Amino acid sequence: MEYKTASGQILTEDYIRQMDKECETGDWYSDQPVVMGRPKLYDEDLETVSFRLPKSRIAAVEAVSKKIGKSKSEFFRQAIDQALIGSI
Repeated sequence: MEYKTASGQILTEDYIRQMDKECETGDWYSDQPVVMGRPKLYDEDLETVSFRLPKSRIAAVEAVSKKIGKSKSEFFRQAIDQALIGSI
């Protein structure tokens, strides 16, 4: 199986295994910087929003977000975006 990176580089499973071995032994080198963590979602600072919902509604959100392969946070962000677009 092959994987394509965002930059267009093709990675084979053999290449990934070799990189893994090099990382484990400390011999891996790349001219690209290593960035820890997940990529930023937005180009601006984020704030945490907290609100309460009935347990049944949270269970429904969890079920739907699992079914569509998204996290609860992604589900809520998408729902808010859709509501904001719809209100214009």
